[in-house]
Amino acid sequence: MVSKLKKLSEDDLADISDYFSNLIYKKINYTVDSPKEIINMDVDINVSYNEDDGELDVDVDVDIQPDELSSLSDEIIEELIDESYDELDEYINENYR
Repeated sequence: MVSKLKKLSEDDLADISDYFSNLIYKKINYTVDSPKEIINMDVDINVSYNEDDGELDVDVDVDIQPDELSSLSDEIIEELIDESYDELDEYINENYR
């Protein structure tokens, strides 16, 4: 059984958002051979927390415009996002439970 989250402050939510955003940026940048493969990248994180039931919801929207010669595909990006969610779960368990 997973223990409940502690009561999260606005600073906690900002920290979770920053951690997740940085993690996704790093994973995507490490996946490409050169930063030049990415023309534009925007990672939008939305973190919401319901104090009444202690439910944390983290949504991400990644908008990437790769260079036409890039090997970066939608499937790879989805895989990286899934891996990032797994790491975010670990981070939250270690720091906010």
